[in-house]
Amino acid sequence: MRVVAGKYRGKNLVTPKDDSVRPTTTRIKETLFNVLQGWVSGASVLDLFAGCGSLGIECISRGAKDVTFVDRSKDSVSFVYQNLKGIDGEYRVVNADFASVLRSSYVSGKKYDLIFLDPPYATMLGELAIDLIVELDLLSEDGIIVFEHGSEKTYRMKAAGFKQRTKKMGTITAEFISRKSVALMAGSFDPFTKGHESVLDEALAKYDEVWVACLVNPDKKYTFTPAQRLAIVQAVCEFRKGAHALYSEKYCVEVAKEVGATVLVRGVRDAKDIPYEEDMARYNKDHGGLDTEFISPTGFEEISSTLVREQIAKGDYRNMPACAVALLQSKEFADLK
Repeated sequence: MRVVAGKYRGKNLVTPKDDSVRPTTTRIKETLFNVLQGWVSGASVLDLFAGCGSLGIECISRGAKDVTFVDRSKDSVSFVYQNLKGIDGEYRVVNADFASVLRSSYVSGKKYDLIFLDPPYATMLGELAIDLIVELDLLSEDGIIVFEHGSEKTYRMKAAGFKQRTKKMGTITAEFISRKSVALMAGSFDPFTKGHESVLDEALAKYDEVWVACLVNPDKKYTFTPAQRLAIVQAVCEFRKGAHALYSEKYCVEVAKEVGATVLVRGVRDAKDIPYEEDMARYNKDHGGLDTEFISPTGFEEISSTLVREQIAKGDYRNMPACAVALLQSKEFADLK
């Protein structure tokens, strides 16, 4: 077994002669790190169930910021130390069970960008480790978990807010688990127009999920009822993968926390909107840790909800999303309160 790439490329690694440790083969390691391009350099790495340390050492070679090797077996830790000879970098080796290390990381406030889990295949240790990592929130915002297990077993991530990619490599399967990117698009939406639709589609191209929230501004007088505003947004979201609709009377930052959004998407029609929007962006960042992304409704800059309300009153639906027009004209819509 050897280091595949980076500063220590070609370095031979010591492995046990018996089956006491099952190191990741060079071929499997090449496949894993092909997927992980962009995640390793500058990363804080946790190599749980480290075995001989092959995965963590590969990360050091490829420019990881720091690596923590963990294994409860003294023999495995001995192999890790042998393989680290001649290697420079920031690392530590811990002879302990995975749960105690995860809990101590939580206490110290440590988060990891890349976490490897390669436990004995005949156990549930990997699943237990993932549950604890999620519970203690130890994965950084843009981090990833790599969980190796035998291909005879299947694994499905149960925790909300995460996405999973599965890659089978013969008798071994790797699960790549990372956080979903979730954005919140909030507004009065009285009504939701083609301009809003354009902003939503651009947001969906960037984020795994976009929640469209019909909120309440006590200073506004609404033409459409809460149920009507929500019904239009639901019609727009229904056939868009990753789009969700909701109605709330809570503050924007509270809604963002409920749906797991880290970004607020705001449509900006022209430069006159910028000063107000920037003030709101600072408020949402200071009070809810919420970043704001401004998106221009390309091709629909002249459309406002005020204009569309005037058009609808005259029976003109040209600037409403096509999927909402039939709804607007239905008797059921008129009865929505």
